[in-house]
Amino acid sequence: MRRFLSLLAHEFKLARTTIPIHAVAILEPVILYALLTAILVHPSLDVYITNPTTEIGRSLVTAMQSIGSPIGQTYINPILTDKTEPDGLRQVITVEEINGITTAVQKYNLIDSNLVKNYRNRLTAAALKLWNENLGNAGVEVVQEPSLPFDIPYTVYFGMAMLPLAAMLSASMIGAILIAQEFELQTIDEYRVAPIPTWMVLSARLVRLVLSAAIAAGLLLVVNGLINSYWPDSIGMVALILLPIAIIGSCLGMIIGLQTRTTLPAFILTLATSITFWIIGDSFKPAALFGGFYQFASYLAPNSYAVNLLFPYYYGSQINPPPLSMIVLVGLSLVMLLVVTILYTQRVSKPE
Repeated sequence: MRRFLSLLAHEFKLARTTIPIHAVAILEPVILYALLTAILVHPSLDVYITNPTTEIGRSLVTAMQSIGSPIGQTYINPILTDKTEPDGLRQVITVEEINGITTAVQKYNLIDSNLVKNYRNRLTAAALKLWNENLGNAGVEVVQEPSLPFDIPYTVYFGMAMLPLAAMLSASMIGAILIAQEFELQTIDEYRVAPIPTWMVLSARLVRLVLSAAIAAGLLLVVNGLINSYWPDSIGMVALILLPIAIIGSCLGMIIGLQTRTTLPAFILTLATSITFWIIGDSFKPAALFGGFYQFASYLAPNSYAVNLLFPYYYGSQINPPPLSMIVLVGLSLVMLLVVTILYTQRVSKPE
């Protein structure tokens, strides 16, 4: 036990040689989440509309104010303005008479196609509400029955889906670069001549990498909670779900480090792999809602199974039955541990 604790203490001392890498690996997911949260489209959009001078124009403003989630925010925040052109604004709506027909004209400034779509959809929703009201008894009655007691911001899901990324990126990147540096600096020879069993060396490094993953994921969880004022039902269960992801990421990083033995390729490969797993792993919404090839690809990413297990603790309902996700994550963790043990034995314990 004393030897293991000495190894573990040595692992933590190694952090002083890779402080920039630790900072990137641990803080990058948090910074990425904070930046993307700032630019993501929120449910309620500020929509500028020229001061209405007709009854129809005023009715359009009223319709905009009434459109929204029955358990959350409104989708449109109409702001009256004297401008008829979007100078200094993202867009502006004017109500005009065109060929004797009252028409809402939406004029845009320099914005991307996604924002154009969102602004256009909100104007369409307000116009459809007016049209439906004019139909009277012949109108369509839409009954909304929310499955949750209150609306949860999309940024909560986005942050939740980034938790596996934080755990995997930090563990894999730090693990890969540490081993690559040992080959580059030839300090790997110390492990070759030391009378220490392979399992003990790997266990000490694994504990250190899992703790690094816990710090990265914990920071992201706290930032997500502070930004949205929303927390999971059980932080302990979230940590337990992310544990196999941290183990998989640690083993993946060590495998990449043992194979590349060079810092730069190790850094690039772990970054690319972690981001890929995140993107195809239910990163923006459940893959089942996309269907097709994306849904198939999501089955290949451990992040998908972690998100499936995390979802009930944030939303109180399940996407898919959890037993399969548990089996996949635990099974993959054991396979990765076996692979890294065999590879480490070949590359280090039995030098070429």
